[in-house]
This record gives sequence, C-alpha cells and structure tokens, in this order.
Amino acid sequence: MIDAINRKIIAALQQNARISYAELGKKVHLSAPAVAERIRKLESAGIITGYSVKVDLDKLGYPILAMVQCKVYRAKEREFKALLLSYDEVIECINVTGEQAFLVKLAVESLSQLDAILEAFIDLSDTNTMMILSTPVDRALPETFIK
Repeated sequence: MIDAINRKIIAALQQNARISYAELGKKVHLSAPAVAERIRKLESAGIITGYSVKVDLDKLGYPILAMVQCKVYRAKEREFKALLLSYDEVIECINVTGEQAFLVKLAVESLSQLDAILEAFIDLSDTNTMMILSTPVDRALPETFIK
C-alpha cells in the first residue's frame, strides 16, 4: 500500500495538512480525485490517523513548559492516569520503560500553577521536574521512515 507516491503524499501532508488535493496532485503527478482516493485509503488503513495544527503556546499565554518524570506508586497507575486527564495543562503523557515510567509534558501560565499541579501528583507518584528551555528538533517523519 505504501508506494513512492503515497510516501510523497504523506510527506507533503506532514509539511502542510491544509494543502489542496489539486496542489498535492501537481506535486505527485496525479489528478486531484486520484490524490483524494489515495488519502482516503491511507486514512481507512489507519496509516494517516489525523490532522493537527501547531500552535505557539507562549503566544497563547502558556510560557512555561515542563517535563515531569513520574514514578507512580504501586497500584496507583489507574488513579494517576485519571488525574492526568483532569488537567488541561497536561498536553502529553508518554509511558516509558524504567522506574519513572511516565513522562508528562505540561504547559502552564505560571510557576505557581506548575507547583499546584505537582502538589496533586505527590499523593500518587514521586516526581522529577525539568523545565523545557527550547525544542531544537521538532519535525515530521522523514520520507525514509515511511515504507
């Protein structure tokens, strides 16, 4: 299902998910209906799982980003996950190997807001907080990954 044309379509959509079928068709040398059909098939197969918009959190009023490593106490994982879902400030959570099995990314307006969230975490986990200074690499998958 993933041929050279589909790889180019996926790469182009990662660069600009709002690209028109006509413009995308020009890039891959197909008609707009043919591109639309290929995209529909990629979506149906679960290869394309959604579309998103990148935003500048600082300009939205959330200048502080933090990563929190969490070592969740035994038998508290379900409760911890529910707690994470209750905070809009939690913008990502990754379950990883190792003792500190959760990496939680937070976007907050102030350090006091961050402190309040961390206070809520302490009943369920040990935490280690790191402030995000910058994101030197933030890119879509390269075409070579799309096989």
